Amino acid sequence: MDWIDTHIHLSAPEWSRSPQELYSQAQSAGISSMLMPGVRASDWQDLLALAGQLAGVYFAPGLHPAYADQWNEGIAEQLKELSTNERVVAIGEIGLDRVAGPAPVVQERVFREQLAIALNAGLPVLLHSRKTTGRVIAILRELAVGQTVGGIWHGFSGSVQVAHELVELGFKIGVGPILLRESARKLPQVVKALPATALVLESDAPDMIDCPSGLLRVAQKLAELKGWSLEETARITGENACPLFAMKLSC
Repeated sequence: MDWIDTHIHLSAPEWSRSPQELYSQAQSAGISSMLMPGVRASDWQDLLALAGQLAGVYFAPGLHPAYADQWNEGIAEQLKELSTNERVVAIGEIGLDRVAGPAPVVQERVFREQLAIALNAGLPVLLHSRKTTGRVIAILRELAVGQTVGGIWHGFSGSVQVAHELVELGFKIGVGPILLRESARKLPQVVKALPATALVLESDAPDMIDCPSGLLRVAQKLAELKGWSLEETARITGENACPLFAMKLSC
């Protein structure tokens, strides 16, 4: 079985192991493809280099809303240039955050500019939203982002109604370690309610789980909720992820 992790931070400072060691562990667990989102512009070149060194590892540069005040013309030009690189398959993670970062007006301006770059490059987006669901959806609808380039709503924990709305707009739902929490109520309901074509897997390691192979724990829970075998889960979630990234992932 080959698994695709659509959201992992291989070079995060929280790790005690090198990206190469983490990559080897992931490969041993059957994770054939991994997508690293950008967070800070200062990390982009290192992440691009890492994607170039490791087969099956790809990069989604983007400025996290918590760092939106760092945005400037130079960073915008850098993102445009990166969007043409063969190891770059998406723009992310981008969005809005009412818990961290600069004023909402600043975050929204930066979010819109990054969406414009993604749309111009024809790249899907990895979406971050915290206490901003309605506003993010309104912007996505206004710009027809889902219908044009698609993407993944990262770390989804909302309602079935919101999940259906996002799927109708052209987005996939990122199913991650939130599913493993005993307190999780909404996400299991969402997983059961959505069609198979709407779901992709993500570990969000090390933020949400402590090792790359933790993705398989999420996959096991997803399989139980959908009544799938692990083989079916790997195939279905992989088939859902690959078209988003123009088949660049190891599918």
